[in-house]
Amino acid sequence: MLSAFGLTELEEKIYLALVGGRPGTATELAQRFAADSGEVVAALDALTRHGLVRLVGDQAAATSPDLAIDSLLTQRIRELQEARIDLREWLRQQRTADPADPGVQMVVGVSAILQTFDQFLRGAEEEVLGFERPPYAADFSDNPAELELLGRGVRFRVVYDRRGLERPGASTHIGRFIAAGEQARVATDVPAKLAVADRRMGLLSFPSRDDTVEPWALVVRGATWVEVLVALFTEIWERATPLRLAPATTVLDDADRWTVPTPTDRQILSLLMTGLPDKAVASQLGISLRTVQRRLRQLMDVSGSATRMQLGWFVARNNWL
Repeated sequence: MLSAFGLTELEEKIYLALVGGRPGTATELAQRFAADSGEVVAALDALTRHGLVRLVGDQAAATSPDLAIDSLLTQRIRELQEARIDLREWLRQQRTADPADPGVQMVVGVSAILQTFDQFLRGAEEEVLGFERPPYAADFSDNPAELELLGRGVRFRVVYDRRGLERPGASTHIGRFIAAGEQARVATDVPAKLAVADRRMGLLSFPSRDDTVEPWALVVRGATWVEVLVALFTEIWERATPLRLAPATTVLDDADRWTVPTPTDRQILSLLMTGLPDKAVASQLGISLRTVQRRLRQLMDVSGSATRMQLGWFVARNNWL
């Protein structure tokens, strides 16, 4: 869960252990996790810089999760905003470049962009990296190419803008791709629509801010150009929240069952982790707001959590997702 904030796996393990237990030294933590002492020291240094851990002598202790996570979230949002500004400046420079430059090609208009996107996807052989965000020019069902490629073994990693999860039917639509093998994550304010095929070619599209101007996209080729897009994708992917939804064909368990966690519980928790409000989660799953809140109350009771923050820690530590 904390990978969404830029923490490594070892840093997350150390912090969760300190939150749930007593302080410890670097040597004690290295023994507990069977890790190299130098790696543990480096992890503690990083956690201290993030404000998640404080050192008293040689003892490391966790700071209050509520304050620490808010501070870390603010820092990550600022970094993403800076990355977005850098990308926009890069794009501005490219749009003023020599039109004859074979590394960049502009595509204008909805139909031309959709056709280019379909051709682009079908040319992938190993991996596709992508961003998805509103507004949408096509229906959810208008992307059969991804399901076909997933069936052939092409890997897909996609970061969805959280606003897109509020669209009716979004969880069902995304659930189909996840069930077929897509790795999905959710981030706040994804900067643009993006697809990178086999790290050799990219398609970057932007909505028009003026109804009189058609939307446009850039087709980017060449290692130097594509490396910039891959770096942007990696930056946002590492800070995004994993999205785990039951397949669309799975019948949701009775929400009043005490089994923990049921497939319904996992869907509720996964959507809540993205930042969706209770009402939007209920709408996506086709259940009532009261049912969502009742299930959360029962999950908190079973896990011994007094707050949703504590429930989040319990979910992460017990691998409920």
